[in-house]
Amino acid sequence: LATDGVEGLKAVQAHEVHLVVTDAEMPRMDGFALTRTLRENEALRDLPVILCTSLATQEDKERGIEAGANAYVVKGDVDQVNCLDMIRRFL
Repeated sequence: LATDGVEGLKAVQAHEVHLVVTDAEMPRMDGFALTRTLRENEALRDLPVILCTSLATQEDKERGIEAGANAYVVKGDVDQVNCLDMIRRFL
């Protein structure tokens, strides 16, 4: 658990992590930058990343996929069962 992308990156680097679920809008390092940073790191580039955010425009979705997210989920469009199914797919 992290409060922003900088803390999230540190947590991923310090612990064995199998999946990242991140918001796109965070202070210091947003979810798009976090995802790009993970993709640039050879040891972490295959780590599944799900961006879960309220940003719902097509441009936002394309930005998330271009950053390297495995999935882009709009918070209002997903329910708990679908979210858990998605996580299971990546694990």
